[in-house]
This record gives sequence, C-alpha cells and structure tokens, in this order.
Amino acid sequence: KMPVICLVCDKNTPVTHMGLDVCRACAVFYKRNKPLESTLKCLEGTRECTDFQRGNYSCRQCRLDRFNEVLNTCSKGNEMAVVPCCSSSSPTLSSPEIPPFIGAATLIDCVRRYYQRLSIIRRNNELALRGIEMDPYIASKEEYEIVPCTYQVMNQSVRIMISTLFDFASALFPEFVHISLEDKWLLIRNFQTTFHCIESHMRSQRYFPSESGKCFVTYTTYLAPEASTVFFSDCANKEHAAEASKTLAQCIRDNCFRIRAHIDRVAPTEEEFMALMIIAFWSIETTYARDSLMDLSSRYRTEILSKMMARYKETIGAMAGTMRIGELFGILGTIKKAELDMQWEYEVYRMLDLFDDHTYMYKLQMHKPDLTDCKTLNFLR
Repeated sequence: KMPVICLVCDKNTPVTHMGLDVCRACAVFYKRNKPLESTLKCLEGTRECTDFQRGNYSCRQCRLDRFNEVLNTCSKGNEMAVVPCCSSSSPTLSSPEIPPFIGAATLIDCVRRYYQRLSIIRRNNELALRGIEMDPYIASKEEYEIVPCTYQVMNQSVRIMISTLFDFASALFPEFVHISLEDKWLLIRNFQTTFHCIESHMRSQRYFPSESGKCFVTYTTYLAPEASTVFFSDCANKEHAAEASKTLAQCIRDNCFRIRAHIDRVAPTEEEFMALMIIAFWSIETTYARDSLMDLSSRYRTEILSKMMARYKETIGAMAGTMRIGELFGILGTIKKAELDMQWEYEVYRMLDLFDDHTYMYKLQMHKPDLTDCKTLNFLR
C-alpha cells in the first residue's frame, strides 16, 4: 500500500486510523490522553512544543492540541461550496485529501474504503449543521439521535453530499480528475440520486430493520409519512406547507417504500452494494454524454461486471450469477423510476412556492447546477 503522511506527527504511516490520515501511535495517544485533557499542561507554556527535527511533539498537551485541530477541521465550522475542487493538491476543509488510487487493490475494495471516508465527512458536517458538537471519536459510534429531516437540513446536507461525491469520484477513477467540469457535473448529477437511494436504504436496513416506514434521507436524519409535516417547518414560505406535506407523505409511500421493499427482496451483500455504486456512477447511456465519456463508461462497467461474473461463476455458477446480476440491475431500474417521480414532486413544491430556483436540491434534481455562483468560481480558482 502507498503510505500517507500522519496529519498529527508528519510521519509516514501505511495504515490510517479513526477515518483520518493519522498513524496508530497518534491514534493510541489520543484515546489514552483525551480523558485527561483538563489535567494536561504545556511543558514550555507556549502551546507550541513541536520538534520539527524529529517530526513529533515533545509534550502531551501540544500533541493533543494538534490532534484536536485535525479532528475539528473535519467536523465543524466548514463552509460548503457548490462545486468542490477535485485537485489532490487543494483539499477542502470539510473533505481531507483522499489518498491516490491504489492500483493493487480491487475496485470494490477501493469503493468500500472511500465510501467509509465519505460517510465520516458527511456525518461530522451534518452533526455540526444540526448544532451538535461531538468529539468525532464518540460520533463514530453513531449513538446520536436520528431525527426527522427538515427542508433546511436537507438542502445543506445535499451540498455536503455533492462535495464528498466529487472527491469520491476523483479518488476512485483517475480519469475523473482530467475531464471537463461539464462532464464531471453530468456524472455527479446522474449518479447522486441513485447513490443517495442505495446508501440510505443500505443504512436503513441496518438501523431500522423492523421499521420499513422509515428511511434515511441525509446521513443523520430520516423521512417517514408521519414525519412529513416536520419537513416543511423551516421553509421561508409556509402558506402551502400542509398541502405539500400530504404530497410528500404519498411520495414516501410510493417511492421510498417501493425501493426499500425491492432491496429487501433482493438482499444485496455489502460487496454487491459497492459494485452497484460503480455501475450506477457509469450508467450514463440515457444522457447526452460525449463519445469519449461513453467509452470510459463502457470500460468501467465492463470491468466491474466481468469481476462480478467471475466471482459468481466460482461461487453460485454462471447461470445463477447471470440471474443475480439481473436482480441487481432491477434495483437500479426501480430507483430511476423513483427519480423521475421525484422530479415531478419537486416541481409541485416549486409551484406551491416552497422551493424556488435557488433551492439547491431542486436545482440539482432538475439538472440545473448554477456554475456562475460566486462561491463556486472562488472555490475553483
């Protein structure tokens, strides 16, 4: 494996810990000394006891300060841009630099690895968005309350998700970094709803195994028909909120329940979920993608399907493997049908004056990213 640099002590480490680029020694140090933080004192009284010659800290207080700084960078107070920078030399505050593609690992292993990082970033930023200050190590246990989603939380959480998806794609697919911004947006827009549905229902199965009426809609909030009235509680214009809530409740029953039932019936393994993410990312045959992007899509889809077929042939046989792939593609078809329904739903909310042209999740769902946004231009410079 390619080593990375520990963000705390600046030493090379072949393995990262706590979802961050930190070495084992620093992670162990943090777990042992965090409970003692109130009793520690800087040896020199400067809070700057760094030994740059040896690349470590000469006192526990300063080393713990540095670790806290690394954690806080990833967990709170970050301004999310509409379009993240995909350059590995310019990581965002909310999205620590993802190591380069590891050619020796399988593509599915890479998806699993980078999905875990994406999840940590989304969770930490969403908790901060909800005003919850929680040590990231404690947050990693995911024992915080999952609450009903609201319009404002959803709108900002979608920004967070899109930001992480750009870095996710850059880490997995080397070609993504070099294609045009227009092609990047085409891939991310086409993928984001399918990704959202796949991973939210994957998590719903784990967290709400006996509550099929609940589904994750952001990383820390859920939607359910009985909670639909809460969703529009923080909209600027609440005049038609009651009517919109009924529409939303029906949308949840018609789409979220159908997807959950389909996924429960097929019961994909974790590895199959990861494979579906790759297939969904490159499923652009219904878009107006240029030929070069279509060729790249075909290559990646062929690669992952060949690996899946080889695995099935070794385990359940070629015929059963072919049928299994057909079942998995059926999930993607159900999600695409739900996506078309959601576009209609979003137009209804816009006509009721609950969404407007500046509602980010509306622009994204209707394929209207605002590339002239000043934040975007400043971020990309």
